Amino acid sequence: MVFFRDQHLTEDEQVACGRRFGELDAFPFGPAGANPYILEIGHGKSSPGAENGWHTDVTWMERPSLGSIAQCVEVPPVGGDTLFSDSHACYLGLPAGLQQRIEHLHGINDYRVFLLARGPGLPGDLVETIKSEIPFGVSHPLLRTHPETGKTGLYLHGGFLRHDSLYDVRTGVRLETSESEDIVRQLLQQHERPEYTCRFQWEPGSIAFWDNRAVQHYAASDYYPHRRLLRRVTVSGDQPFYDPARAEAV
Repeated sequence: MVFFRDQHLTEDEQVACGRRFGELDAFPFGPAGANPYILEIGHGKSSPGAENGWHTDVTWMERPSLGSIAQCVEVPPVGGDTLFSDSHACYLGLPAGLQQRIEHLHGINDYRVFLLARGPGLPGDLVETIKSEIPFGVSHPLLRTHPETGKTGLYLHGGFLRHDSLYDVRTGVRLETSESEDIVRQLLQQHERPEYTCRFQWEPGSIAFWDNRAVQHYAASDYYPHRRLLRRVTVSGDQPFYDPARAEAV
């Protein structure tokens, strides 16, 4: 993560900043700003914060984002921090037996939570259009090799991963549902450990730029009924992979 203060970028300036690091993704399930590559994340009295869980972004994509550049526009009088957790440290902190068990496991990720959030009023033809344009269900490894550092990181999103979907990528054999769900349960606890985390306190004009391949984040929703508004641009990423040879060389 890299943090900056007192930037106060316009939407177009923030998009231009993001483009210095690669192509940008337009998020299809949230309110965009005037620029389509800006996602506004705003919460207040009528819309309490909902991102208060450890996660890495958009694992329902075949090529999840490289990272995000978020700027704080409006800050509550108290609270609203974002926490970050080191996924490489989380992997190293796993018991050796669990490290070995998940080394070749993949799971299926999808965006069903976004479809459910919009309720039964979402037209069926729109749902089918979304599914035709965005694959509904993609496979990703539970361990991810960082393409630049070669480090191994724990890689999962509890809301997008189907907890019963784990399978051995070498054989294609699926785990029993109970074992799959138990492994996911254990892994989802790992990023919560305080020794792997840092905490960023927002101010108007603050910017956080994080590597979505190396950390998870958690937006503390402890400022109700006050308002917090962030603007985020997302840099396009690559397809997650796990390479044991790269990991051994680090």
